[in-house]
Amino acid sequence: MAMPQISICICSMNAADTIGATCASVKDWADEIVVIDSGSTDDTVKIAEGYGARIVHQEWLGYAEQKIFAMPLMKNDWVLIVDSDEEVSPELAKEIQRFTDEQLAGLDLVYMPRHNWVMGRYVRAWSPDWQSRLIHRDRVSWPKEALHDARVPNDPSRTMRLSGWLEHKRVSAADFEDYFSGRRHDERLMMVAQQMYDRGKRANVTHLVLRPWVAFFKYYVLKRGFLDGTFGLMIAQKAALSVQLKYAALWAIEHQDALKGG
Repeated sequence: MAMPQISICICSMNAADTIGATCASVKDWADEIVVIDSGSTDDTVKIAEGYGARIVHQEWLGYAEQKIFAMPLMKNDWVLIVDSDEEVSPELAKEIQRFTDEQLAGLDLVYMPRHNWVMGRYVRAWSPDWQSRLIHRDRVSWPKEALHDARVPNDPSRTMRLSGWLEHKRVSAADFEDYFSGRRHDERLMMVAQQMYDRGKRANVTHLVLRPWVAFFKYYVLKRGFLDGTFGLMIAQKAALSVQLKYAALWAIEHQDALKGG
């Protein structure tokens, strides 16, 4: 029995070092590959076209908004969303190919785990990192999130979890920027902090003192980061620092008038 026809949606921007692996991981079974490019100046578009991808040019609208824009452009109702620095593992590809139309008729959304890589190493502590990526475009809603987009099924009972995984930044050439990206990290923190503020959250001493330690304990002990030696320690420290900076940014937003002398 033939597998259902599935469109692949990839949003890209200067991803020449990774998008080839992304396209290669789906080209043998996807019905189509559609790349929404937001102004790449490297070889991203050329590489994607080499895999038969259809290119749509669109200025960056936002993490969720870019994908919402893409949905009507897909040929099929079932869409697998893959970032331009991700790959579909062979295990995940096999699971997707085993679906039948009858199975998908009873689903709104399919979850899958993601393996994250930093500086060329798999981050054990960040797994399973569940992603809502295989969707029926007419059976999900898109909650507004500042940073990471997500989908919510219209009917929560019509979901499924797969064991095959996405690979995130396995082939990235970013090196240390995978761990800390300077200005980009600052911008993303401010986006999250602003959203927290808009939702009524406020920073206090407890958040600034205790929450970074809780994050460290979670990723170093509970998520067994200690098994990865120094690398696991660095990942736990990164988590603690990100939490501390997030609440510091929230505090700054709360007191911005005072900080400006207003």
